[in-house]
Amino acid sequence: PTNLTPLLGETTTPIDLPTYAFQHHPYWLTTATTPGNPTDLGLAQAEHPMLGAAVELPDSDGILFTSRWSLTTHPWLADHAAGGTTLVPGAALTDLLIRAGD
Repeated sequence: PTNLTPLLGETTTPIDLPTYAFQHHPYWLTTATTPGNPTDLGLAQAEHPMLGAAVELPDSDGILFTSRWSLTTHPWLADHAAGGTTLVPGAALTDLLIRAGD
């Protein structure tokens, strides 16, 4: 242990340090198991199984696509894993690019 007396003085009293913060109580948020309805947020349906919604960008001709992917909503993703990490197959990414281009 480091001697902190020269820095803190002789009148300091030791305090108990907190125990591990996440030991019995998780602090992270729980997530929904359903993807939800993007029209409830004012977004347009993307009409694609892997894209949840589309919104036009202001002051441009661009469109932003958004979605939530998980093994719950897209269980076939579990078949595409390497080293314990789920990967999106190239064919799915190509399909997304074609949809975005349309």
